[in-house]
Amino acid sequence: MYRSVLSSTLGASVRRFSAASISASKASKESGLEKALEELAEIKIISSKEIPKHDKETLATSKLIDTFSTYNPKTLTEETIAPNSKSPVPISAELNYYAPLKHEVTHGDLKAEVIFKCFDPVNVEFFCDFALRAAYYLGLPATGPKPIQVKRERWTVIRAPFVHAKSKENFERKTHGRIIKIWDSDNEIVDLWLAYLKKNSVWGVGVKVNMYTQEPLNISENMAKLEGSEQSLSDLKSSIETLSNDTTNPVSQKVLELLKDPVFARHLSADEASQIESKPQSIEK
Repeated sequence: MYRSVLSSTLGASVRRFSAASISASKASKESGLEKALEELAEIKIISSKEIPKHDKETLATSKLIDTFSTYNPKTLTEETIAPNSKSPVPISAELNYYAPLKHEVTHGDLKAEVIFKCFDPVNVEFFCDFALRAAYYLGLPATGPKPIQVKRERWTVIRAPFVHAKSKENFERKTHGRIIKIWDSDNEIVDLWLAYLKKNSVWGVGVKVNMYTQEPLNISENMAKLEGSEQSLSDLKSSIETLSNDTTNPVSQKVLELLKDPVFARHLSADEASQIESKPQSIEK
């Protein structure tokens, strides 16, 4: 009887304590919620009055994030994990399995033509692929590789000088070629690209480069200002003097005759033209 009364009193006290604790926790939650609502209201009032200013880096990051929503690639590849590691394959390594990327040609200003030739088509294709990837990372707009007509050479020789002298043997050699054109680029960057190709050249692949540069119309005046230009002019005068004095040589007289032609005379100075006109012309016929 005593135990039952004690348990009942304990149960009643526990119920009272739990009810009081629940009511206190509810009151604290309500007060915390009211404080949060008040803070949000104050922030809303402040934001409506003043527009927050962000730095350029934050704005650029937000714009970059906005572009992700509009990004719609045509093909998506599955992410592969590198063997013996827990990280995916880097994008620079994965791009080796795809065609080389190229910059778009904007102005159409041709800067260089690079011709690759090799007896093995595999080597020339590999080197052209390497050249295009290097041009992309240097920012050079490139087109190609365009195949060149295969050059075929054949020889017929005897099989041996003594016993098999009457039997013939044929040999054939094929030269495969590709051409890559570089556009809208600086000459120094093109030189840097060519130096990189020379440093990492492939065995058996020959490279020929035709470069195109733009010069002003007054290039002769600029050349005259260079060091050593006076020495070259004096050498030209001495050459004209030597040719004019050699009256017995018909080649010298023919050169003087060509220098008197208006096509060549317009490129000479007044002193040189007068020096040539003062010399007699005597060509043996």
